[in-house]
Amino acid sequence: MMDWPLRLLLLLAAVLTLAYFLVKIRKNRMQIDYAIFWSLFCGLLVVIALFPGLVVWAANLVGIISPANLVFLFVIFMLILRLFSLTVKLSKTNEQISALAQHIAIKEKDEEE
Repeated sequence: MMDWPLRLLLLLAAVLTLAYFLVKIRKNRMQIDYAIFWSLFCGLLVVIALFPGLVVWAANLVGIISPANLVFLFVIFMLILRLFSLTVKLSKTNEQISALAQHIAIKEKDEEE
């Protein structure tokens, strides 16, 4: 089980991070879909801090000896999924930028003639 100071630190960090995201959303500095992901991530940290027995139960269920290893595995998996989705989005944005640049170049050439 986790010690109380560690649980309180995890809980405080998750709540402060969530508050930071809410401020960024209000100031239109962060897109909502990104904020939703990180908010859910912070929510998961809150659940882990409040109910560490869930992690122990899940680790026993899948046969992982240390609950901390399960947490690390899950966090790494979630971040890899997020990285993949951002890579797909970046690729799509790059294609759109290329198409827009070509369109502008064609328009400028047509205006010159």
